[in-house]
Amino acid sequence: MIYIDKSTFPHSYIEEKKFDWGEPYENIIPIFNLSINPELSDIEYTIEVLGKNNFKINLQKLYNILLNKEENDRIENFNTPIFNREILLNNIQKYLNSNEDPNSPWEQSYDRYPSENDYLEAIEKDLNRIILFERKEY
Repeated sequence: MIYIDKSTFPHSYIEEKKFDWGEPYENIIPIFNLSINPELSDIEYTIEVLGKNNFKINLQKLYNILLNKEENDRIENFNTPIFNREILLNNIQKYLNSNEDPNSPWEQSYDRYPSENDYLEAIEKDLNRIILFERKEY
């Protein structure tokens, strides 16, 4: 059976399958909103990707990184000065507030794989666009 799971945000395309030996499993594919202005700076683009797709963990990390002015130390290859830090922080907070309640597909997965970072790396590769996030997971 194939269906769209609307209980998560982002919604997910679910395909029920069976292994060769008959055990059932679900193939879960999040439906990401990637209609984002490509002319945004890398940091603005990243905030939009994280916020519009419920990447709560990375959104909260980015908020703390920017708040503490640690972007050059914690985000790989970050070398752009930030002139509008307060606006960026407000935008992140807006997304954190709107994403507070809905669960993401990776939060509902028992094995938590793929993780937020796995999805972000896949999006980055598919779009051929840098997404600024802390790549270490703790």
